[in-house]
Amino acid sequence: MRLWKFAAIAGAFAASIGAASADKNWSGPYAGVVASGGMFTVEQEDYWCFLACNAPTLQDWDASIGAQGGFNWQTGNAVLGVVADWSTGFNNEETVLYDVTATPDGVVWKGEWNSYGTIRAQAGLAAGNALLFVTGGIAIADVNYSAHEIVNGVVGNCNALANEDCADLSDTKLGYAAGAGFAMPVTDNVHVRFEYLYIGLPWDSARYNTAGTGTDDYVSWTTSAQLVRLGAVWEFN
Repeated sequence: MRLWKFAAIAGAFAASIGAASADKNWSGPYAGVVASGGMFTVEQEDYWCFLACNAPTLQDWDASIGAQGGFNWQTGNAVLGVVADWSTGFNNEETVLYDVTATPDGVVWKGEWNSYGTIRAQAGLAAGNALLFVTGGIAIADVNYSAHEIVNGVVGNCNALANEDCADLSDTKLGYAAGAGFAMPVTDNVHVRFEYLYIGLPWDSARYNTAGTGTDDYVSWTTSAQLVRLGAVWEFN
């Protein structure tokens, strides 16, 4: 019953927006800057259980800045478009100690997006000078994940001969992005964009450098970001 009520409210809201006149033409290309802030999360699992059976979930607030551009097509109140952006990244780190003596043992866990971007479709409704939209598409991130053992108070340099246990993954990964927002003009050729965007990357893993032939001698990472974004763009029309 609640789903039916929600659908009815959403439908009525969309109908009211669609019935309103669109005072601004959103058609054409645009480009500008975007700032993002929100929660960056790295979910980890240590399947080897040698360093830790329960690897910590890394979660913290972070921010980034970048560039964006896109193109809109408008027919009546309906506005369709494509948008692409690229931004600086996020990072999280946590040290877990198992021996808290003067020369402790433990693990340094890290999760990082060096940079990230999205390529998305956008669908919206124009009413007055405002544009309300939903968006979704592909996310791309340059990632670094690692789990490095601390031995006698020193983070190891991943020397397998010295039996220093490390798992590392550095790669470019594809995921997905989805969100919603609105845009409004501030001058004849400049508009601002506010949006919520969720970015998720798939599960990935790396084996420990000292691992044997066991199938479970690895650590895994799954990362995501929940972002509130503010952009300012120039319209080329």
